[in-house]
Amino acid sequence: MDNRLNIWFKRFLDISLGIGLLIELSVPIGLRKAVDMTMMTLGDTTEYAAIKDHFVFAVVSIMMAGAFALLILYELRKMMKTVIEDNCFIQENVTSLYRMGNYAFAIALIKILRCFVYFTPAAVVTSGVFLFAGVLSKVLARVFDRAVRYKEENDLTI
Repeated sequence: MDNRLNIWFKRFLDISLGIGLLIELSVPIGLRKAVDMTMMTLGDTTEYAAIKDHFVFAVVSIMMAGAFALLILYELRKMMKTVIEDNCFIQENVTSLYRMGNYAFAIALIKILRCFVYFTPAAVVTSGVFLFAGVLSKVLARVFDRAVRYKEENDLTI
């Protein structure tokens, strides 16, 4: 099987995880600078003023959502290793899909809760996307679980 695309995608996930970790660590400083620069350029707009008024909450919520996003990337990396090894119908991938669904639901919940502190339309859209991703991941986990069972039964058949 030609694995070039799979290997490339795995490397892309590796790089994304590394960049994501750097971004995660820079959130407190980066958000402060972004809000200050935007407010200097655009003035005291309500969205950025709200972020500045609830800065600690904004940093914590962004970092929590980012941590769950990094966990999703980590699970995807683990799954891609099994795809490259041509052994993707295993129970570990079912577990990874279930976890990714949980992580996506956690991100959606964080974004929804953030709307009660300060509202942005982007938070609503993001929560909707991650709710959908969570459901999709749970459905895929069930499909993979069934495929793993079929594969195990087939492996036992001579």
